[in-house]
Amino acid sequence: METVGIPPKRALKEYESLIYDRKSEGSDFLRVPQKKQTRRIIAPLFNRIRQGLLKRLPEGYNIVQTLVIDIGAKNLMNRAVIFDLYETLVTENHPEWHSEVPPYERLGVIQDAFDRERSVHYQGRMTGKFSDYSSLLREICRACKVVPPEDEISLMQAEHLTAKARPFERVDPRIIEMLQTLKRTGYRIGVISNCTYDEIAAWESSPLAEQVDVPIFSCMEGIAKPDPTIYQLACDRLGIESDAVIFVGDGGSDELNGAAAAGLKPVWATWFIEAWPWDWVTKVAGSTHTFPRCRKISDLSNLIDSMI
Repeated sequence: METVGIPPKRALKEYESLIYDRKSEGSDFLRVPQKKQTRRIIAPLFNRIRQGLLKRLPEGYNIVQTLVIDIGAKNLMNRAVIFDLYETLVTENHPEWHSEVPPYERLGVIQDAFDRERSVHYQGRMTGKFSDYSSLLREICRACKVVPPEDEISLMQAEHLTAKARPFERVDPRIIEMLQTLKRTGYRIGVISNCTYDEIAAWESSPLAEQVDVPIFSCMEGIAKPDPTIYQLACDRLGIESDAVIFVGDGGSDELNGAAAAGLKPVWATWFIEAWPWDWVTKVAGSTHTFPRCRKISDLSNLIDSMI
C-alpha cells in the first residue's frame, strides 16, 4: 500500500486539530488551513485521490478518506491560479465591436478634455464610485461644462452594455480547455479584474463563471490592482497561501508587480495582446519582462506546474 512517509496517526491528529468549519462565512464545506506542515503531510493524499492514483487510503486515514468522499476533494486543493480577466481570459480585440463615432464627439466634448477626465476618474471607475457608464459620461460633461445630451447618453449606455457583453459571448474554447485542465490537476481557480459594474454585467452568463471558484471584481471590493490587498483577498477566499498561488495576467495596471509584492508568483500572458493592431507588448514590457512569459494558451499548464 502506498504511503506518504508520515506516520498515519500523527498525520491524522495534525489534520483534525487544524481543520475548521467555514459555514459561518457562507460556504458549506470544510477547509484545510494553509499551514505548511499540514499541507506537506495531507496534500499528497488528496492529490493522489483526485487524480485517481490512490483508490484507498492507508490504514489510519479513515476519517480523512470520509471527508474527501463526503465533502469533495475539489474543496481541499492546496494550490491555485488567479487570472486577470480582460486580455487574459477574454479579449476585446474585435474591430467590429467598437463604435465608429468616438464618445467625445457624441457628447460634444473636446477629445483632450474627454481623455483627461476619463483618466482622472480611472480609480473611481475601477473601485465602484460610478454606478454605470452613463454616470461617468454625465460627470465628464459637467467637468467640461457641457450640457449632458441625455438621449445620446442613454443610447451610449445601452451600446456600452452590449459591447462589454460580447467578449463573454465569444470566449476562446482554448481558454475553457486550459481552465478545465488546471482544475483536473488540482488547482483552484480565481480571477482578479479591475473593472466597472457594466464590464462584468454579463459575467454570470459566460462559460467562464462555472470554471472560476473565486471571482474578485475591483468595483465590488473598492480596491484595485496593483494594491497587494486585492491579491491577498483572493488568496484568503480561495483558502490558499499566497506562496502556493500563480497570478497570470497581460501586465496592465502594473498587476504583475502587484502580485509579486503580495507574495504570488506572476506569469506574463501575451497570447491575446500580441494580436492587437498596436504594440501593446512593448507598452507593458518595462514592468513585466522580468517575469516568466507565456505566449500560447496551451503552454500555460506546463509552465505553472514547473513553478509550484
